[in-house]
Amino acid sequence: MKASRILGLITVLLVLFSCQDDWKFSADTRYTLDFSVDTVRLDTVFTGIASASAGFMVYNPNDAGLRFDAVMGGGAGSPFRMNLDGEGGAVITGLEIPAGDSLFCFVAVNIPASDETGLLNAFDSIRFVLESGLVQHVRLSAYGQNAVVLKGMKIESDTRLDATLPYLVYDSLYVAEGATLTVAPGAKLYFHSKSVLDVAGRVMAEGSADSVIIMRGDRLDAMNTAPPVAYDLLAAQWGGIRIRGCSYGNVFSHCDIHSGEFGIIADSASSAQTKFSLYSSVVHNMSGSCIEATGCRIDVANSQITNAGTGCVDIAGGRSEFTFCTIAGFSLWSIGSQAVRISDSRDGNSVPFAGASFRNCIITGRHESEFIADFADSVSQTAPYSVENSLLMVKDTADVRFRNVVFENMDQEAFASSNFVDHTVRGYGSVFALDSLSRARGIADTLSRLWPVDLAGVPRPPVGADAGCYQFVPATAGK
Repeated sequence: MKASRILGLITVLLVLFSCQDDWKFSADTRYTLDFSVDTVRLDTVFTGIASASAGFMVYNPNDAGLRFDAVMGGGAGSPFRMNLDGEGGAVITGLEIPAGDSLFCFVAVNIPASDETGLLNAFDSIRFVLESGLVQHVRLSAYGQNAVVLKGMKIESDTRLDATLPYLVYDSLYVAEGATLTVAPGAKLYFHSKSVLDVAGRVMAEGSADSVIIMRGDRLDAMNTAPPVAYDLLAAQWGGIRIRGCSYGNVFSHCDIHSGEFGIIADSASSAQTKFSLYSSVVHNMSGSCIEATGCRIDVANSQITNAGTGCVDIAGGRSEFTFCTIAGFSLWSIGSQAVRISDSRDGNSVPFAGASFRNCIITGRHESEFIADFADSVSQTAPYSVENSLLMVKDTADVRFRNVVFENMDQEAFASSNFVDHTVRGYGSVFALDSLSRARGIADTLSRLWPVDLAGVPRPPVGADAGCYQFVPATAGK
């Protein structure tokens, strides 16, 4: 036999023997498993609804394979479910990990609903019972929140949503013409993906400084990133609020409306009646517009309107007033459109424009000009709009409708995001408190008498208040 063939045969035999070593399994008590975590902590979930899965790794660091069973401590009655190596159940037997290998374990939870109003604790553990008789554990913990499920609900008579439990909205929440939906202070509405608050009647959502009404998406978990990012910090987690043409007199006060596809869209209507009022509220982090109004009368004051993919404020026609508002575009996922756009048309159709005013506001963002007035040539010089006693990022500063305005531009040392202490808190742009160097300080007019406290409850001085929805607060000494 040729030497080359003998060498080849020896190599094959060595490989085979090596593989057989990997296939050896041991019941020696010296051998144990390793785990990537000692405790799996699942995010808070709504009761009665299965959570997203969380995973961890099971390692065999030894020079022999290990056989084991995985047993849920609470048995079939546990709210937790596990899946290892493609097998699921409360008890999974006959599992094997060759020497130096690993496998995934996935865990989910579904906490039963109850009458409790607070958070519900759920604890269990997975017992890994080795062939040697040794038992190892990975602990499991989760919290559940009971909620009132509103599925495809149509409100056809006057209805009040209290704040006892949060509401989980599937297939949208529709307020019929002639009906009023009253939302109590402190109520929380969680909308499933694409769901909207669809208003043909009227909504009265009036919270308070210490009982804010929250409207947001329903995902309570986080993206599997390092560090994890809560879905609540991402745009497009639900639809938004749509106010139909037949709806008037809507009020949103002390509301936190965030992370939708849009904030408030007001369909074309008469500007003789107020379409909606938005006071002391936050509309933040939308993939579309924060506020889009067509041919409407709207009143917005003491509010933060920030971070939108297609512009924070988009007004076509009608009459609108903005007072003590911070309107800023710093969306993390795109540069987005300008912070404010006013126009006398929508989608190529003319919309009568009765006026727009911005007083004591901050209008800024990443663009060279954050205020766009887009009117037909015949009215562009006379269109009735004004910006007064405000901080404005704009290239053309010669417009006579800009009065007592402090202009900023990108050539200045401090501009745009530098106005704010940390507009990227947690990396997702939700805080717009004024920095000490902001040029918005002290430029507001005497309208502070109508809004004597800012969005955070800080008193405004009667003279020399700051523009925007937040009054500057000096940093605490020693911080």
